[in-house]
Amino acid sequence: MAYSVTFTLSAQYTGTTEADNFTIVGKHSNGSPADTTIATGVSKANLIQGVTYQVADTITGGTVTSTGTCTNSVNWTGQSGGGNNPGGGGEGKVFTVERCVDNATYYLSDSLICLGSETAIPADSDVYQVGEYVQFYASTNCNGEAGSTYCGVITDTDVANEATAMLSMDGILNQAKGCTNTECTQ
Repeated sequence: MAYSVTFTLSAQYTGTTEADNFTIVGKHSNGSPADTTIATGVSKANLIQGVTYQVADTITGGTVTSTGTCTNSVNWTGQSGGGNNPGGGGEGKVFTVERCVDNATYYLSDSLICLGSETAIPADSDVYQVGEYVQFYASTNCNGEAGSTYCGVITDTDVANEATAMLSMDGILNQAKGCTNTECTQ
């Protein structure tokens, strides 16, 4: 599962001209997976108004760092973090994917994706439905199986298995093209 966190710049810092943009990072309760970038380039104006993000329930806090002339960092505290990392049971729902190339079965969490070598939170985890196609790493860390990505079709959602793979693309593929999507280069 995920929960909402609202970040607001304290009034005492709104008058400064040395911090224009901010990066928000979440740290997982057990240190794994690695830190998750929640947002980058958050403007001071938006932070003054308050910005809200959905974060994985394993994120117990993190940092907000200014990226202007001044690069100060402030810690933030979230929930206690009762979940696990994706390879250890996963937060959110776990769904079943049948890999296109050989019909092998993998289990993926709908709460975390790999963007490059960093973990991130999908923009919309509700898109992962039976019959949709996704791109994934056959691994539970963000460097994948020798960097290879695969495509597969979701065959079941909300299963009671531990994740054995991680999404490598935010969102779903063109369902009509199935395993022939250009993203399917396995």
